[in-house]
Amino acid sequence: MSRPDTPNLQHNLRFFDRWASSYDHSLFQFWMKKFHVPILHELENKRNLAIVDLSCGTGQLLSSIYQQSGGNVNLSGVDISKEMLKTAKKRLPSSVKLYTADVHSLPFASNTFDYVLTTEAFHHYYDQRQALQEMKRVAKKGGQIIVVDVNFFFFFIHWIFQKFEPGCVKINSKKQMRQLFENAGLTQIVQQRSFLFSIMTKSFKP
Repeated sequence: MSRPDTPNLQHNLRFFDRWASSYDHSLFQFWMKKFHVPILHELENKRNLAIVDLSCGTGQLLSSIYQQSGGNVNLSGVDISKEMLKTAKKRLPSSVKLYTADVHSLPFASNTFDYVLTTEAFHHYYDQRQALQEMKRVAKKGGQIIVVDVNFFFFFIHWIFQKFEPGCVKINSKKQMRQLFENAGLTQIVQQRSFLFSIMTKSFKP
């Protein structure tokens, strides 16, 4: 995998900074909200929890979690794009803490969050093993790590997507994603197709 100072990370940063002004276009958000559905279902009726959304973009998922919980959650969001976070800051209440940071080196103490989430972003991470280790590190003991990411069934489609989507590093098969979670030492791994083009993988920090 690439090092953090290589063009891949910088390409992602430039791409998402440029995209920030139109990221909330209704057509794209229709796609993104499909990835949010299993997260919101998982968090239904959950209160008084510490939750972080990695690669939170303009804060759409954080806003939905906040509204669903009636504000009775401790929310944080992380993104590499300052421009994305500018929009998120306008959307979200001041109680939601936003951080400009790389998911591979999170600005949190170990054992901080009950839920560590990322949706439709894992395929952009330049070192997926390191990213998952960081997710595990900042989760509390017994906390949940949930990744919802694209999956198009066939390797050939994944290969095309990796070639043409800006900043895409690797789209994992269901089996590959499970292996990453197992290698990270995560337990009680459950996978399910959340809609036609995505799979949710969730687990617990032992």
